[in-house]
Amino acid sequence: MVIGTILLTGASVTASLLVVQVAVLPLVFKYSKSVQRKMVFSNCINYPRNLDYENPSSCDVIGGRNFNIEFLSHVDSCPIKLGAWHIVPCSMFRDVFVIRDYVKVDDRLHEELKRTKNTVVLYCHGNSNHRASPHRLQMYKVFQELNFHVITFDYRGYGDSTHVRPTERGVVEDLLAMYSWLIDCLDSKDRPMVVLWGHSLGTAVAANMTANLAELCQQQGRKLLPSPDALVLEAPFNNLMDEIESHPFSKLVSWLPYYKDTFVKPFTVSSEYAFTTDAYLCQVPKVPILMLHSKGDKIVPFSLAVKLHTKVAASRSAADAPLVFHAFERGLGLGHNNLCEAPELKNVVENFLTTVKARNS
Repeated sequence: MVIGTILLTGASVTASLLVVQVAVLPLVFKYSKSVQRKMVFSNCINYPRNLDYENPSSCDVIGGRNFNIEFLSHVDSCPIKLGAWHIVPCSMFRDVFVIRDYVKVDDRLHEELKRTKNTVVLYCHGNSNHRASPHRLQMYKVFQELNFHVITFDYRGYGDSTHVRPTERGVVEDLLAMYSWLIDCLDSKDRPMVVLWGHSLGTAVAANMTANLAELCQQQGRKLLPSPDALVLEAPFNNLMDEIESHPFSKLVSWLPYYKDTFVKPFTVSSEYAFTTDAYLCQVPKVPILMLHSKGDKIVPFSLAVKLHTKVAASRSAADAPLVFHAFERGLGLGHNNLCEAPELKNVVENFLTTVKARNS
């Protein structure tokens, strides 16, 4: 009797899960833009919580200062405030710890960037969490050891930035605002190297802004900004549609006969996001690109990076800017979020930037 009850209960639960998997989940996913958006941006995931963004040292950041960028969004027709950090290179630690209280943080920040000769990295993080996520903090330390300045920020809807639902146009507008601010801070006559570094979804954001920079500036009435000196794409994918099909979540439902119609098609027709990195990068043959990807990446499969590299390489001639693809082998314990642990990472980045500088000079 007891065994029979247990078996019936188990069968009932299994049937319920099957109904959810076969019917409920596909319908919700196909028709709910909110669910689709959360799949893409995952900004509802916010770990660690309750951080003091205004005090980067409380997040284990040495030599970091908090600041904000405010502007009126043309995309969402509302004021936007972006939370950001400036993290100084190791060579400036002494200057940072001898702080003159009478100098405002904003003035000190502008002064340091104005006179720096160090490479400046504008970091575009991936989906979920915020600029203080543990794996991002580790990457900032790598940048510091490379003696780079780092500007890292949260898009709208993330961290302590304005809580507006993110879209592709919105997060690209956020990057444009940060990039414009950074270029204005630097010495226009003797500008240091500016590198856009994107991780995962951030690679598509960086590629979009770079490809459409002139048009975006014109739309917003900004002066035409120079292209970044280089793009570094960490764990990139070729386009959102292929990434959705390859995502671990898809394995649960890819066997359904209507899988593509319910789970993939909504991302091909959405007006809120396309993230076609391959198409964007084919428009900027004069921008040097370094692609970094682990063969052990289970979130963005290595095959998607190969597709991206193949397409972009086909769009370039020998006279165009360098396109470098560095693969990290399996068995090194490197996945989607921890390329910062790769022993050769710093050498790879230094060698790439040396090549870019030599070409520019």
